[in-house]
Amino acid sequence: WGCSEGQRCIKFLPERYAEKHCGILLDSSGPFASCHPIVNPKLYHEECKKYTCTCDNSEDCLCTILGNYVKACAEKETYIVEWRTGRCDHSCPSGLVFKYNVKACNSSCRSLSERDRSCDVEDVPVDGCTCPDGMYHNNEENCVPKSQCDCYLNDEVIQPGKLIHIDDNKWPLINNFLHPAENCSGGTEFVDCRDPKAQRRVDSTCSTRNIPSFDENLPCKRGCYCPIGMVRNSKGNCIFPEDCPCSFGGQEYDQGSVTSVGCNKCTCIKGSWSCTHNECQTTCHIYGEGHVRTFDGKSYSFDGLCQYSFLEDYCGRENGTFRLLTESVPCCENGLTCSRKIIVAFQDQNVVLHDGKVTAAKTTESKECEINGNTYSVHTVGLYLILKFLNGITIIWDKNTRVSVILDPHWNGKVCGLCGNNNGDLKDDFTTRYSSVAAGALEFGNSWKTSQECSDTVAQAFPCDSNPYCKAWAVRKCEIIRDSTFRDCHSKVDPNAYYDACIEEACACDMEGKYLGFCTAVAMYAEACSAVGVCVRWRKPELCPVYCDYYNAPGECSWHYEPCGTVTAKTCKDQVIGQKFSALLEGCYAKCPDSAPYLDENTMKCVSLSECSCFYNDIIPAGGVIQDNCGRTCYCIAGELECSGESLHFILIELGKTRYGVWDPFRSSTAKGVGT
Repeated sequence: WGCSEGQRCIKFLPERYAEKHCGILLDSSGPFASCHPIVNPKLYHEECKKYTCTCDNSEDCLCTILGNYVKACAEKETYIVEWRTGRCDHSCPSGLVFKYNVKACNSSCRSLSERDRSCDVEDVPVDGCTCPDGMYHNNEENCVPKSQCDCYLNDEVIQPGKLIHIDDNKWPLINNFLHPAENCSGGTEFVDCRDPKAQRRVDSTCSTRNIPSFDENLPCKRGCYCPIGMVRNSKGNCIFPEDCPCSFGGQEYDQGSVTSVGCNKCTCIKGSWSCTHNECQTTCHIYGEGHVRTFDGKSYSFDGLCQYSFLEDYCGRENGTFRLLTESVPCCENGLTCSRKIIVAFQDQNVVLHDGKVTAAKTTESKECEINGNTYSVHTVGLYLILKFLNGITIIWDKNTRVSVILDPHWNGKVCGLCGNNNGDLKDDFTTRYSSVAAGALEFGNSWKTSQECSDTVAQAFPCDSNPYCKAWAVRKCEIIRDSTFRDCHSKVDPNAYYDACIEEACACDMEGKYLGFCTAVAMYAEACSAVGVCVRWRKPELCPVYCDYYNAPGECSWHYEPCGTVTAKTCKDQVIGQKFSALLEGCYAKCPDSAPYLDENTMKCVSLSECSCFYNDIIPAGGVIQDNCGRTCYCIAGELECSGESLHFILIELGKTRYGVWDPFRSSTAKGVGT
């Protein structure tokens, strides 16, 4: 340039450079001329001269201003190409080419697998380096042909050619597209998220169809989905929601199926249960070494050395109608509770359940001769004796340590004792005799003593405490409650409380064969399962066997074991088919032949009506004679006691399913004895 003074040359060169090269913006025949009517170039020309003169690198600043004008034109949908030639030439790294119309949208391998979010943004083409036509940026930012693109499935990077599984179908990835090896199963359809209009699909199931979804705005995920408006059932097939089965306790029930929940019936209608709303009976259990499950479902253990009220309706008041008292009867070995004595104090009598028998005794003297058998009835059902009282109380007794009490709904919230208050809330089940809520089982149990002569129980002692060497064996033995034997029941009845009680009972392993605590504990869980519709045949010849053949006469086969049975034969007491009980109980049941159609529950034999025995504090054979508490002579005829004397005549009449007694002073006496 012929300059001798350096400072003058530095200032002179940018000015000359700016004048020469910025003028291209105004050239009517130059590369920018097509945009002159759209974007006025004069402002950009002035900016170009200003910044190019003052910039350290004049060429870079020139190209920046020219590029700004090109971008402004592109925003007006006027695209300028080939303007860099000879002035702003640009070289690209190996593998890339320079283009004047580069856009980010759909330029990557990811965009082949799923909708490219960059396409949602209004973008204009820019100058820059990009992949050659037909090639895409892979996960490592290298340009590769479509066939070598990696794939993206639900945010996972998958190498090309790999075989993957979606909804039990095999899908090879070819040219970055999922090709099904077989069609989508169960009526589903494939959703390809490459469609810009594709929306996220949620594959609902019968069990989740009513749960609201909050993820509609998340990215689409390709795969097999049920058509819109349909849901998957448990087998993976697409069905309409109204055809869904109903679920209960881990099982599925088809449309129209009926299941029982307590005393209510539930019907499956269009995938939902429709249930009756009857008030149901409630049950309390006491068994083994003082294991209690209250009416409201609270489980605890208490085994004191006294007599206790486990159910009554006095509850702090002077007046009441009944008391049920329990007393542990220990074995001579280790003080284990091998049986339980139960006393029902009702009206003017005590009904005693002890030593496998039911006896009754009057508690007050009366000038009138009253037959006390009309207040309750006794039935043999399976392994159990059932006492039904006219006041809506039913007792189930296994003749050993287990007693269950069933209350009719009108007793809700009107009772107290070791069985709780039956108000539907287990939080206050530890309400003491003094109407306070105890902190624990010991305080609660001691408050229900019937005699102050007994000392309070200060510590609980159970078999595992005195026989720790049996603990491992007991744990192993009781695992039957939690293993596959009762699998179908686990989701309906929590096995843990029954399992813990079983371990305590099984810890009396040194008395195996003499003590039935383990068998009773497992039977309690089996009965709880039966109550929710899950019948389990768990007994085996080597595990708590029940030998019903004992009742069969030589050559006969009338008696069979049923894990969940009820009396279906005619009985001497009822003389009608099928005495129904709310509980299904395990035990021996008879199918009596036509020649002996009546089941005598006193002798457990099939007999003719004339052979039916009677019960009055003991079994009276057919034709037998006794003297009752009133001094009358009574004969057992066809299962009923016919009494003669000057006492009033007692007639049984039947209203609905309950029998009531009325006095007839003009006829000789006919009475049903205790236990009818």
